[in-house]
Amino acid sequence: MDHDGLQCGYCTPGQICSAVGMLDEARAGHPSHVTADLEAEVALTDDEIRERMSGNLCRCGAYTNIVAAISEVAGQEASSR
Repeated sequence: MDHDGLQCGYCTPGQICSAVGMLDEARAGHPSHVTADLEAEVALTDDEIRERMSGNLCRCGAYTNIVAAISEVAGQEASSR
């Protein structure tokens, strides 16, 4: 809500499910196609999040807001460890 990542809401359920799945994958250390160092802990940069969420389409074009929302959640998870 803080990042206005849902706009019309059409893609929101899929975006949320994919975001939860990709956060779990990153937490488990699974690399993506843009992961620079396969030996290091996965860092969820904006490029990393975009790659991991690349199969989800948003007809409103709220991708920047969706990435910002996921980035905030990922940061909160990291700081709570």
